[in-house]
Amino acid sequence: MASIIKLKRSSTADSVPSSLQEGELAANIEDLKLFIGGKNGGANVQSISGDQYNLTSTNGSDSATITLTVDNDSLSNDTITFSAGEGINVAESSGTITFSGEDASTSNKGIASFNSSDFAVSSGAVSLEDSISANTSGNAGTATALETARNIGGVSFDGTANINLPGVNTTGNQDTSGNAATATALETARTIQVSGDQAGSASFDGTGDINIAVTTQNNSVDLGTHTTGNYIATISGTANEVEVSGSGSETAAVTIGLPNDVTIGQDLTVTRDLAVTRNLTVDGNLTVEGALTYLSTQTLQVDDNNVILASNNTADTVDAGIYSKYVVSGNSAVQFAGYFRDASDGIFKFFTGLDDEPGATVNTTDTGYGLAQLDAVIDGGTY
Repeated sequence: MASIIKLKRSSTADSVPSSLQEGELAANIEDLKLFIGGKNGGANVQSISGDQYNLTSTNGSDSATITLTVDNDSLSNDTITFSAGEGINVAESSGTITFSGEDASTSNKGIASFNSSDFAVSSGAVSLEDSISANTSGNAGTATALETARNIGGVSFDGTANINLPGVNTTGNQDTSGNAATATALETARTIQVSGDQAGSASFDGTGDINIAVTTQNNSVDLGTHTTGNYIATISGTANEVEVSGSGSETAAVTIGLPNDVTIGQDLTVTRDLAVTRNLTVDGNLTVEGALTYLSTQTLQVDDNNVILASNNTADTVDAGIYSKYVVSGNSAVQFAGYFRDASDGIFKFFTGLDDEPGATVNTTDTGYGLAQLDAVIDGGTY
């Protein structure tokens, strides 16, 4: 569809525009007159058609009659002159002007022309340095008890029975306070055992030191009672921010994640790539920085009624506009088309065929650059 250009117009008979811009056109569609703004800012409105003269025709009894009249009274006294071009004869006789072709024999037949991001052992063995006395009731071969009972880790031991040391690693030396010369060993070896949260045992016959290695028993440590330092009692989440499942029981697997609907009360800073596979709603300002913002969407909807381009153009040094890329049919050549405000002259231009992709400016000197066809209705309004 070709463009439709509607001039500033009036349908009132005899109406003349009070002012027009220099070179602006206006039309009186009732009178079929055309006006143009002249020099001096267009204040001087000039009529360029239908204003001077009208030609009407009527049928006479023998031939057609053409009548010439003047619309503008100021022209009523002007002289009207008809000049004949080549091939036309003009003759006047008795107030009648006659137009006729020149005689066939005449060589001059031309046509006129017209020119716009106590005791505690935490780890390791415990040595018992107290001596253990041998039973001197008999010789070493028949001794069944120590002459003097000894304390091992707070427990009295005379060599007659096994003892249990609560929760400690124990070692001790043979008691030499008795008859060491005849009691060199217990007749029967005894087992020294540690039980409780820490468990372990060793066989002792009085002939040497002992060392008991203990092992911490399962479920024997109470967090917060028999431990020092900080520990995590429970893990909980925050509504609409972080979800936690599996917290509150021993050996439980804890899962931490984001809910389906996430609420962030303060600023969110992402320093790496961010992918959003569902809807994203931003109530505050959204600032996107970088060299390229890529939108892959079928429909871009903007509620604001005005969109600003080149908002940092403080010195009027860049062109501002919108352009698209297309491929030329037949040779797959990539070219660009669009429209922009040219910073060099302030004129808005529609272009096509551009080979160089627009940057800060549009290269209007590119060999493929050309003005694009605009199909639109351009309406100048009324006067």
